[in-house]
Amino acid sequence: MKTCMISGDLFSDSAAEQYPTVNLCDECVAEDAKREGDQHIFERGEYEPDYGETCEWCGKTDEEEALAWVE
Repeated sequence: MKTCMISGDLFSDSAAEQYPTVNLCDECVAEDAKREGDQHIFERGEYEPDYGETCEWCGKTDEEEALAWVE
C-alpha cells in the first residue's frame, strides 16, 4: 500500500480536489505505472493509514494486501 497524489477533478478550485492524496494498493500502483504517458499518479510515498485503510481505486484493504504478500 502506498500513499499517492493522483489526478482528480481538474476543474475544481480546490487543489485538494485537483490532486487528492489517497492510499492505493501496490497492484493498482503497478498497473498505473504501465500506462506510459497516461499515468494518474504524480507522487507516491510510504503508506499512511490517516488517508484510509483501503485502496481508493479497487477497495482492497491494507490487511488483504498484507495477506497477499504472505502467500
